[in-house]
Amino acid sequence: MSSRVIFTMLTGCLILVSLMAAPAYAQSPTAEPVAVAKPDLHFLMRFYAPLQAPIKIDDKLVIFQPREGGYVSGPRVKGEIVSPTADWVRTLPDGTMRIDVRSLVKLSDGSTVLVTYGGVLAKPAAESWERFMSGKRISAPEWYYVVAPNFETSSQTFGWLNGIQAVGKFVSIQTGPEAHVAFDIYEVR
Repeated sequence: MSSRVIFTMLTGCLILVSLMAAPAYAQSPTAEPVAVAKPDLHFLMRFYAPLQAPIKIDDKLVIFQPREGGYVSGPRVKGEIVSPTADWVRTLPDGTMRIDVRSLVKLSDGSTVLVTYGGVLAKPAAESWERFMSGKRISAPEWYYVVAPNFETSSQTFGWLNGIQAVGKFVSIQTGPEAHVAFDIYEVR
């Protein structure tokens, strides 16, 4: 027998054994369904960063840095965005953009928190993209732009941030003289 035939037979046996060993609920359509864990989202903060002109590395990578005046503000967290902070935006072949952000925030108690997050910007409709590129403000319903922030701080007051996962949806984004990005960030419980 050829090695290909032996490999195919062994693969088939492994699949059969794994199906036989699967839990009963996975095999039976009458088994009790497993409850779906729906996340509970609680508003954490608005993240607002006025932006400098982008630094274009190549056709696929652009870096954005904030200007002065950036802030985070929420019921339990307030602070200002400080240097070093930057957003790396990479465009994929289909037009989707992936972001990688490192942001330093000086909190109201004088301590700092490192905010890191990745995110997805779906390719917007042509009309929205043209408006964005001409310096017009784009808002949430026009563009899918979602992030997942994590926090790191040694602050006694804000140490609880270390133990949460957050998600955010962008509020608005703009290029040109009024360039900025704004997100509403939520704690996932």
